[in-house]
Amino acid sequence: MKKYFILCFLTLIFLLSGCSSKDTTALPDNANVSTEPESVPGKTIQSSEYTASPNDQNQKQEITVTEQSESPSYYAKSDNTVVTLEITAVYPVITISHNITASDKINAAIKAELETFREFEKDHAAEAEKLYQNSLDSQSEFCPYTAGFSYTLKRCDENIISVVFHQTDYTGGAHANSWSYGITFDSATGERLYLESLSLDYPKFYKTLLNELTAQAGLPAYQDYLYDGQDVDLEHTLLQDSSSWYLDRSGISFISNPYALGPYASGNFEFNIPYANLHGLKETYSYKESYIRKLFPGTSAQHDLNGDGTADDICYAILADAAYADVRPFLTINGTNFSSEFDKLYLSYLYTGAYHLIDIDPEDNYVEIAISSENIDQPEKSSTHFFRYDASNKLTYLGNISGIFHDNMNVTFNSNGNLVLVDKEGVSFEK
Repeated sequence: MKKYFILCFLTLIFLLSGCSSKDTTALPDNANVSTEPESVPGKTIQSSEYTASPNDQNQKQEITVTEQSESPSYYAKSDNTVVTLEITAVYPVITISHNITASDKINAAIKAELETFREFEKDHAAEAEKLYQNSLDSQSEFCPYTAGFSYTLKRCDENIISVVFHQTDYTGGAHANSWSYGITFDSATGERLYLESLSLDYPKFYKTLLNELTAQAGLPAYQDYLYDGQDVDLEHTLLQDSSSWYLDRSGISFISNPYALGPYASGNFEFNIPYANLHGLKETYSYKESYIRKLFPGTSAQHDLNGDGTADDICYAILADAAYADVRPFLTINGTNFSSEFDKLYLSYLYTGAYHLIDIDPEDNYVEIAISSENIDQPEKSSTHFFRYDASNKLTYLGNISGIFHDNMNVTFNSNGNLVLVDKEGVSFEK
């Protein structure tokens, strides 16, 4: 369970603490692995169109993301009914119409990541085989190893395709190990982008990133996540790691995995720098559509939420007592405490990596607040709640969606006034 020590820089706010198709060509072919791993048919999860060229406004290109999965298992050499290592892998296949070259480059890079994962698990399979044989000799209980490979699509448009991959491994012990990393592509060329690819003046851009990260790491909101009493090496850990970052609609995010900048108990946490602060970013990689801002719980932001022309101070935090027995949400806007608004929602699971400011309807004057309630043990019970701060300085509850909101999601109101998830073209995902 994560801990939170957080501070909101608002007037009178004080320091508070808290807690597919299978691809068998690269699969191992030794007797240790199942010959027919379970295959799940591909599933299209996102499809969006965009104008391909400013010189030909009538030509449209479509980016289609199809989800593939496979689940090979390793079995004991002496007993093919005993699973020693169970693997699940889910990955995207990108199709950019009229741009097969870019599609092929992106998919080849994704397959390379999957193949690296497969090769990594061969060693674990060998270890699991030895452990099983030892259990027979010692007549002790054998617990199979498990491994997972999955992804989150963070941004997918005519300029950027950014994917975060997640890997988990259980090889015995008290808990599994997990980590995440990002890979970003230029949608037009299919080339993988590195930090130095994002700016024409990289030394200056690099300094901007380092200054922003240093400032955020110094905020009280991060102090319970970082190694206590140690100077963390942001430059080496984040800026000099080619897969520590990704782009989404909010800006650039840097990922700190367990043991990178903090202990295992800190889990996976992020730093986000909004596009407005990314001075020197190439114009083609910026995000120019409806406003969205991702914020680490416990940090504040200033933005006009109700369209009155004045920036509002907002901070959402997760508070806990010293024993983490009483965990509760905390929201202030312009120094007014709105935390009681959460009481009627009976939120039981508050651990989430971000809250968002999002312009649900660009036609009105409001920018809404999205707050997620994440159930790590039962993800299907996770949800995201939306609020509006109106011109009379009141907070109104707008409703919720199932799951954890992230930056590649679009939300709108349907004809009944209910919130729904929609694709880039505004088509609801609801059946």
